[in-house]
Amino acid sequence: MQAISIIICSINPAGLSALRDNIHQTVGLPYELIAIDNRGQNKGISQVYNEAAAMSRYPFLCFIHEDVKFDTKGWGQLVINHLSNHQIGIVGIAGGDAKSLVPGSWSIPLVSNEINVYQHFKHNPQPAMHFRTTGSLQFEKKRRVVALDGVFLCTRKEVWNEFKFDQQTFPGFHGYDIDYSLQVGQKYALYVIFDITLHHFSEGNPDREWVKTAIIISRKWKKILPITIAGGNPRQFRLHHWHSLQVFLQKLIQLNYSWLTITRHFLAWSFTRYFTVRNFLSMAKYLLLASFNRNKNYV
Repeated sequence: MQAISIIICSINPAGLSALRDNIHQTVGLPYELIAIDNRGQNKGISQVYNEAAAMSRYPFLCFIHEDVKFDTKGWGQLVINHLSNHQIGIVGIAGGDAKSLVPGSWSIPLVSNEINVYQHFKHNPQPAMHFRTTGSLQFEKKRRVVALDGVFLCTRKEVWNEFKFDQQTFPGFHGYDIDYSLQVGQKYALYVIFDITLHHFSEGNPDREWVKTAIIISRKWKKILPITIAGGNPRQFRLHHWHSLQVFLQKLIQLNYSWLTITRHFLAWSFTRYFTVRNFLSMAKYLLLASFNRNKNYV
């Protein structure tokens, strides 16, 4: 059946009302909207998504945040067209070609990220930007990735029946998207699609809970990480590992973790198969300078 179930974990009635109207005007085919009011319940998003998907009636599922707006008319049919290829497990609008062993997001690529979203900002005054990024020589209808951003995840119900969101390991609101991508990616391909235009009205704001979840992802999937669809050679993987580590350490510094904690993570993620004395000493020098600068700012 050419119909779609749209699933939302809602905490903002006004935002949901605006999105409900927008979906009605743009989706372009039969649909149901399953919006779970999570105010006061504070269930994790994985639990909400699993409960809503179990209630759904249609063979195609779209899990979306409520702070979005669609520009593309008939986007529902475009989603179904992509997912009618049964080698594809999930489609989204932002993702990366690699996931490192080091804790982090999907946005540290081995070669390139694939992104197609109008990003609006809440935490800084910069104007909205259309991020349209690809590693291809030209934009295509879709590009394969390893992990997808959770703002827009569409799949078939049969895929969700095989791979549920891991609500036990991820009881909050971070990490569920990368974890679900890695689950489904064991059997199916994941793609960022470029024929649907979506506005997202808030940017990510990683906090300490995000850090905790990123570490859990790396530990859960350590047997298969790092993973990429970009090919790569040992040198690229080594550079990717150390770049990912620098970004992770920068996040710990930004969030004012103690130097003991930062050093512990530095050592834990340095002594892997990508260890080299040169990289280790370079990163140690970086941390010493960062420590000096942070302490100087406190004076």
